Amino acid sequence: MQITGGKFNSRKVKTAEYENIKPTLSKTRQGIFNTLYAMTETDGKTFIDMFSGSGIMALEAESRGFRSIMFEKDKKTALAIKESFLSLNLAPEIYFGDVLKNLPKLNKKADVIFIDPPYESDLYEKSLELISQIKILNPNGIVILEHPIDKHINIQGYKLIKAKTYGNKQITYLNLKE
Repeated sequence: MQITGGKFNSRKVKTAEYENIKPTLSKTRQGIFNTLYAMTETDGKTFIDMFSGSGIMALEAESRGFRSIMFEKDKKTALAIKESFLSLNLAPEIYFGDVLKNLPKLNKKADVIFIDPPYESDLYEKSLELISQIKILNPNGIVILEHPIDKHINIQGYKLIKAKTYGNKQITYLNLKE
């Protein structure tokens, strides 16, 4: 895979490639980070990738000045992500295990949280509920969901900022309601 912007623009990185991983496509990644640039500062801000998979979203975030934190349930996948980071001389902050159990232990606030779990799961709503419950999002923080366009997600407690479609996927940007 290739990083699409920032200080590592055009750098090829080896990412985890397993059957159950569906990396965010380059056009979609570019769109997400262009939208984030329009919404918020990136330098030094915290980007949490709740379901890291290939690790490409956290690499893109690091390339653009974010500090990224990743969660990955599969140890083999997490080790592949670590290799990708080390190839760019980056020290990854990655947590192994169930994100819904580990996120409350983080003791850090996030500026952006990216949620892209297995599409057939009920993890979208569970993730949104947990984020709201543990108050991990900074004021004006942004939650980004990547999901199939035909998947209904209950965003109760959140305000829709923007939604953009890329092929058969939708990227939804949310803020917590006050």
